[in-house]
Amino acid sequence: MIDNISEDLARNLESSGWDDLVLIKRKLSTYIKELTNSLVDVERNQFRYINDSIHKEKDVLSSLIQRSKQIRTEIQINNSKLLSISEKILQSKNFLGLMEYRLPSEKQDHLLQVLQSNQKLLDLKNYKNEREKNEILTLVKDASMKLEAIKATTIVRDQLINFGSESEIINKSLKILEEEQQSIQIKIADINSSINRLYDAKRNLSTDREKYLNQYNQIASQLDKVNARLDLMAEMRQRQRQEYGHGLPHDALFKVKESAKKKFQSGSKLSFEELKLLYGEKGM
Repeated sequence: MIDNISEDLARNLESSGWDDLVLIKRKLSTYIKELTNSLVDVERNQFRYINDSIHKEKDVLSSLIQRSKQIRTEIQINNSKLLSISEKILQSKNFLGLMEYRLPSEKQDHLLQVLQSNQKLLDLKNYKNEREKNEILTLVKDASMKLEAIKATTIVRDQLINFGSESEIINKSLKILEEEQQSIQIKIADINSSINRLYDAKRNLSTDREKYLNQYNQIASQLDKVNARLDLMAEMRQRQRQEYGHGLPHDALFKVKESAKKKFQSGSKLSFEELKLLYGEKGM
């Protein structure tokens, strides 16, 4: 658009009359207004929108990165807990493996009855001699050891169940954390892409602004030329009215002088009236 205007103006400026120049001036003024609006829109709206969008995206990105760090910490803590529980589970299984062949064949209720009945004999001193007392002590001690073995095995088995439950809970937590981490990484990648696109748009907008500024300067320069031409024609019109009255058409004298100037510059022969007009202009 700008190149076409410049070419048309350069071609028609000297040959255009007052009305044509006024029309050109209006067109140029319209272009100036449009370019001004475009520049204002770029500066006040588009740049602000892009900068605000970049700021918001960076805020979200910062929150996601912070949450990602927290998740990594939580995963490390849970993995440490899981390792500790795994070691306890292994220890419990090893203990149960050792105790498997050492557990008594008697039932716990029977052993408890044996212990209580023989302990009662000892408490009542219901034995005939030292040998019988020792036999009763042996029965109490044996029953007590077997009951302790059963009790320890039961405790370890219960612990093993609890360890399994804890391990399952931790594994579920780890799965949730890892899924959240994966989702966050996808969001981080998307936001980084969005920020890159916004920066590309900002660079393109800077290019557009430079283009609008260049066009504005070119149009303003052309408008100055048209205004200068109109000022010159207005001055000539004023002199035309002073010297020749209002008999000539508006731009007739101006066009005659322009024609005389071109003939003089090209070396062509000038009429007396043309010389008069030309040197009258130079004498001003």
